[in-house]
This record gives sequence, C-alpha cells and structure tokens, in this order.
Amino acid sequence: MKPRGEVRPEDRKVFVQVMEGLLRHGVGERVTPRLRERLKMMGLDLDRPLPPAYPAIQWLHCLHIILEEVYPGVPREEGFRQLAEHHVKGYGHTLVGRAMMRLLRLLGPKRTVQQMVQALRAGDNYTEVRLKELGPGNWEMWMNSVLDAPGYAEALFVNFLKASGAAEPHAAIVRREDGGTVYLLRWKEH
Repeated sequence: MKPRGEVRPEDRKVFVQVMEGLLRHGVGERVTPRLRERLKMMGLDLDRPLPPAYPAIQWLHCLHIILEEVYPGVPREEGFRQLAEHHVKGYGHTLVGRAMMRLLRLLGPKRTVQQMVQALRAGDNYTEVRLKELGPGNWEMWMNSVLDAPGYAEALFVNFLKASGAAEPHAAIVRREDGGTVYLLRWKEH
C-alpha cells in the first residue's frame, strides 16, 4: 500500500459517507431541533445536501456536540462508546457501508483487521494505519491520529470486529505517540 504522504492538519478532510452514517443513520431520529441548530452554527446544515468532505476539526466538534446533546449525563467515555456503536450501525445503512459490512462477514476477523487499513482510509484523506500480528486473534495497530474522544475509536474497532463474526472482540489503547495511537485488537479464536 502506497503511503499517502503527510497531510497537514488544516487540510485533513472527512468524507461525506462518514458524516451521513453518523448523522442521518446513526443518530437519526435523535437529532433534536437543538442539536440541528448547534450543528448548523458550526457550519453543518442538515437541511441541505451534505457536501463531499468536511474539515476533520469540524468532524471532531460534531462528535462533541452530539455527545453533549444525545448522551447528556452519560460519562464521557461511555457516551463516545455508544456514539461509535451507533455510528457503525448507521454507516452500515450507507451505500458504501452496506457493501463493507457484507464484506466483513465474508472475510472473518483476521482478514477484517487486515482490511481495516483500506476501510479507515476510505473515510478520509489522511489516515495511515500499520498492523502487526502478535499471535492468533491478537494484533497491534498504529494509526496516525490522536482522537480527543476517549473510547470512540476503540468502540469503532470492536463493532467492526463484531460485524466480522469475531468472538469476544476487544480494543484498547496501548500507548500514544507523537502524532499517532497504538491499539491492541483482540478476539477469541474458535
């Protein structure tokens, strides 16, 4: 896989299928008038067609606003985990997401992890991923981002693994490095 090259933080973009999966399908009917107005104030008008890409910083602000509005009173990490779970389910209702979810079921957990490189790259213009197999059902994954949404990425990975048929999937941050995060992805082999 050819590296993309470094994308400056201000040039990082998240593609429409990610926003559509989250807002139209993941959060769906829980988009209240207040949430709709708060998103509009930060430049995301849900009453108009979604543009093809969004600045990554806007995406992160969206996550925080949605967390405040949809999961009030829920501890921050648990709220982000629930949001990620709904996001994966919502993404599965998009054109790209439906095809990807069918593919994950066919691939199984090991090949799903191997395909995460392409899957994560399909959602934006900047994500780089490196994988290292540590043993059966045990992988280390480095990703070139540090997300200010505790529990969110981990829950995304767990839910993708569940979609692939993985038994008892688990994802955790091992360490943060300058400009990246290392995760441990694990599941029980049959």
